[in-house]
Amino acid sequence: MNARFRHRFVQHLLRGLRAAGPVLPAPFRVAPVCLVLAVAVFAATAPRFLSLGNAVNIGGQVWVLALLAIGQMFALATRGFDISVGAVAALSSVCAALACNAWGLPGLGAGALAGLLCGLVNGALIGGLGLQPVVATLGSLIALRGLSLLITDDGQVVPLDAVGVVTRLGFEPLLGLPAAGWAALALAVGAALLVSRSLAGRRILMAGSNPEAVALVGVDTVRVHLWAYGLCGLFAGFAGVLMTVRAGSGLPTEGAGMELQAIAAAVIGGTALGGGVASVAAVVVGAAFIQVLLTGLNLQGVSPFVAQIAVGVVIIAAGLLETALRSLLSSHSHSRSWS
Repeated sequence: MNARFRHRFVQHLLRGLRAAGPVLPAPFRVAPVCLVLAVAVFAATAPRFLSLGNAVNIGGQVWVLALLAIGQMFALATRGFDISVGAVAALSSVCAALACNAWGLPGLGAGALAGLLCGLVNGALIGGLGLQPVVATLGSLIALRGLSLLITDDGQVVPLDAVGVVTRLGFEPLLGLPAAGWAALALAVGAALLVSRSLAGRRILMAGSNPEAVALVGVDTVRVHLWAYGLCGLFAGFAGVLMTVRAGSGLPTEGAGMELQAIAAAVIGGTALGGGVASVAAVVVGAAFIQVLLTGLNLQGVSPFVAQIAVGVVIIAAGLLETALRSLLSSHSHSRSWS
């Protein structure tokens, strides 16, 4: 009776959701709900939270985290992760600043290329040599941090010669958003199209959902890992360029802790820790939630250490929620097979 009642309850619930109109899959509904709740709570408890200045501040900062989270999404989709993205972003920021000083504005692209190279190295270590993601990316984290400090004379900030021109890209509105914001939005749209429409995106998701089957049908899993971690590094590189544009300088010591925030944003955005499930739009909303959480706690005068605890709790809660959803869907499928 228990199983039959549960089966009927789930059937009625799904029928009601379908009758209400098109909805997102369950894992991707978590981020919007969390974002709405966070905005409501901080609007009621932090008087300055709803000010225009704070909204602009959140909007400017969220894109760095969103780009890191989108990159992290590709790694998570293959059942891996990349804890070096913060260090990659810092190194990319330095490379972008040095190249911009040498070659002008086009030199900012060097930051993205540096990120792509770092990601490909991680992909080769994981996919080609079979290293565990935690080993490969932890080694990269330490090595890239050291490299950033080395090429900037013990972590000195690299000021941009054309600081005025560059910072205008990050702050001067153009049709409601600064140029850097439009660029980040275009990158997010490109990532969404890559996941949903491209062969590489489908293979990344397939490799995460069933790696054994993918190998059996002849898909080159080494290439899949190169794609996934290369994209992860590339988006971390873009995040580093955006950091440079907003700060007007290369920042060799920035990005510490952002790898965990990126993982939290991606997981809250419905990216399955078990691989094979990802949505760029939901990940961006997840990043917005994390940024709202951190900003709201800061406005309330909460210690930054408490904010770190909050991000940790968010990651654990997201993992528990994913497990609960998988269990519910699995039991529903089992019940249907016996009905």
